[in-house]
Amino acid sequence: MKPKPFHRPCIALLAATACVALWLPAEAGDDKAPVQITPPDETHVHALIKLEMGNAYITPRGMIVHNEGMTFQPLFLAFIDLYKGTGFINNVKLVGGVWNDLSTSGVSEHAPFGSTPKTNWVEVDPIAGLSFGLGKHFTLDVTYTAFAMQILDIGTSQHLETKLSFDDSEYLGAWAMHPYFSYWQELENKATAADVPRAVLGASAQSGKHPQPGSSYYFEFGIDPSYTFKNAGNLKVEAPCRVLFPDSRFYGEYYGRSSTVGLFELGVKATLPMPWMPKGYGHWATYAGVKYQYYVDKNLYNMNAFNAPGSATRDSWGFYGGFSVFF
Repeated sequence: MKPKPFHRPCIALLAATACVALWLPAEAGDDKAPVQITPPDETHVHALIKLEMGNAYITPRGMIVHNEGMTFQPLFLAFIDLYKGTGFINNVKLVGGVWNDLSTSGVSEHAPFGSTPKTNWVEVDPIAGLSFGLGKHFTLDVTYTAFAMQILDIGTSQHLETKLSFDDSEYLGAWAMHPYFSYWQELENKATAADVPRAVLGASAQSGKHPQPGSSYYFEFGIDPSYTFKNAGNLKVEAPCRVLFPDSRFYGEYYGRSSTVGLFELGVKATLPMPWMPKGYGHWATYAGVKYQYYVDKNLYNMNAFNAPGSATRDSWGFYGGFSVFF
């Protein structure tokens, strides 16, 4: 039946109202409105930027590279998701980046330590590796590093570290230890000054019985217990500690027989998130800490006579702080 003339405006008004209702977004709290919201795509690329400052550059292997003035150590890392799944290997990440060390006081470009000219750029380390999520609690990291030294005619050494970490938070809760075990292998040239004493001083009664140190390795065991104070702005306090077990050639045997334990390290670190940073500019945090190293191996603490201390050094203290941004 053909609509009467006075019905046509009503039909047009109803049609227009329906179109507007479909076009406008739903009102807050109207959970019955058929509005489709497309979730944002998951990000598969992340980055970490960190700038650390400290009173000295002390390597994880106990080499005191420089201890005058301030040290600045910028780090950049990129993480790319290659795989995510539900099997035993549940994720794979590609990791790459670079780390630098700079000194405000400068370090000698050529041997011996203390000579001129000096440079403020001490070291640059390219980093590349793969990280595997294993099962529910394990992570396996395989990382290549090169230490490109800009000081003392040292040159570049290359290494490979294989590290297995265990997340025990599900079992121990606030008392979780976060243990890890790693194997660190020199691929080319030395990462310590093990070959320097013989080159400078000649053979010793002890070193004459042993071959000149070549590429070597060490094992490391460590834990990183922590506690987060929710009522103090999510302040996280960590107490990392580790033990290094070197091969006899890693520090050499110029001054005596190598020890089973190379060094102990204890530390305390506090990290405070910075939630006031604008949203969309990454997750910011500031941190500060102190670490103490005690050198057990006789060859290790005597080698520091050729580094910043200029004399045999049984232990060292490192104070540091900085900030990090994660995208």
